[in-house]
Amino acid sequence: MWAVRPTEEAYLLNPSFCALIAWSSALGYRRNGNDRMPYVLPFVSVPLTLHKPTRQALPRNVRTSMPAWIEENTYFRVGFAERARSLAPFVRDALLFGAVHGLFAFDDEHRLVPAPKPRALSGYLREATDEVEECVKKAKFVGRWLAASGSVETTMALWGVKP
Repeated sequence: MWAVRPTEEAYLLNPSFCALIAWSSALGYRRNGNDRMPYVLPFVSVPLTLHKPTRQALPRNVRTSMPAWIEENTYFRVGFAERARSLAPFVRDALLFGAVHGLFAFDDEHRLVPAPKPRALSGYLREATDEVEECVKKAKFVGRWLAASGSVETTMALWGVKP
């Protein structure tokens, strides 16, 4: 499958990078008092994080409620469902890659359990570009924001997507 993807797509949406984003959002989700991130939330967090205009417009802290932010920033909800749907295969690949390489595990209820920071990431992040660092930082924020936003069903409905 990877051999037939356009080069730019393979570079930007490779499983290791998307797994890093999913892992970072799962860490943020855990930081907000939840142990495990529901399986469907990386399908929201990855598109939110990777879409640069959305990433740059996200609120500064999790006290800003997601419904209020979406109401004030409806532009970012437009097209989100299509973006999420088009990124779903990449997120699935990333979740598999991350599980195989120890970034996270899945519990009996199919929730992500993020691992402590693997040693291999230290070197990767040390050499990361500013944009990669921004993505990792925002992914942690998105995880915290998702954890503070109520039920999974409500969050998915706010963004116009279904599990």
